[in-house]
Amino acid sequence: MKKKIIAILVSLIVIILDIIFIFDGDIIFSDMENRYLMQLPKFSFENFLDGRYMDNLTDYLKDQFPYRNIFVGLKTETEKILLKSEISGVYLAKDNYLIETYNEIEDKDKLVRIFNNFKQNVNIDLKLLLVPTAISFYQNKLPMFSIYDNQMDDINYIYNNIEFNFVNVYDTFMSNSEDVDLYYKTDHHWTIDGAYYAYLEIANSFGLSRNTLTTKKVSDKFYGTLYSKVNDYTRKPDDIYIYLNNYNLDVYYDDIDKHTNSLYEFSYLDKKDKYALFLDNNHSLIVITNNDIENDDELIIIKDSYANSLIPFLVNHYKKIHVIDPRYYNKKISEYIGNNNNITHGIILYNIGTIEDDLGVYTIR
Repeated sequence: MKKKIIAILVSLIVIILDIIFIFDGDIIFSDMENRYLMQLPKFSFENFLDGRYMDNLTDYLKDQFPYRNIFVGLKTETEKILLKSEISGVYLAKDNYLIETYNEIEDKDKLVRIFNNFKQNVNIDLKLLLVPTAISFYQNKLPMFSIYDNQMDDINYIYNNIEFNFVNVYDTFMSNSEDVDLYYKTDHHWTIDGAYYAYLEIANSFGLSRNTLTTKKVSDKFYGTLYSKVNDYTRKPDDIYIYLNNYNLDVYYDDIDKHTNSLYEFSYLDKKDKYALFLDNNHSLIVITNNDIENDDELIIIKDSYANSLIPFLVNHYKKIHVIDPRYYNKKISEYIGNNNNITHGIILYNIGTIEDDLGVYTIR
């Protein structure tokens, strides 16, 4: 009798989920995971015969499964009960930290060649800044028996083989890692404090006078990319701070032909991806003009999203800052520099955790 009742209940659940799946409609974007979900694939005999259709259909059913977030959260809780300390490449660390694992870069020489070839094509004072991620500084928060490769081995190898100067933030990060949160606990980016300490090292490298840190909290409900990977709903959100300045700025986003006077797009504070408030997320080319600066010095930054929260500190020093994200910029960056003669300084800035998978870095030329 009990088996029949269980069978009936399971059947009812399946029927109810099928009805919801049919009538609820597909979800296009997942705020929780900060990504677009798979939509129903179009059938063709070619795709069917080579297996792509069934693979895409499987991904579609996974993404559009009713109440998917609830079931994913239950899966995470089950794994925690089973004492699993790493989920989807993220360690469930102490003090509310989620910390990404790290594997050695397989082809460091390829990155070295890209950076050196680029330097040979530009006549500016160029620096390379490779940012270690949280796993380099918070080993004491990791679960026991955590296995990961040493990021500094990769960073130092690249630094030792490039033919121009670099900015090393490791020592200053390590000396301050116990005093401030250098990285968000639920996200892979550095915090405004981490960006500030990197700025101090950049200022030293370029001989710039340092600016003091004045910040304002703009959110206490930030759940970042690592939270979305793990779906551990017991984690507490992060605070987000911004750096305040009163300069008369013109911020131009070339790809959407938009001018604004702010380095922040505050509408993102009402969305899941709140880190995107820095420089309105990612754009191919941004030109920031400080109308209060009397000098004509111009800086170019070739970067990933880590730079977005660093740039507000640098606007204090340059008449113009040109910001290029090679993931979206399809032209030769060296030609852009050649056409803008006032650019005298440059920074290539990437976090070491994702640089090998960042397709943009391989297009720098």
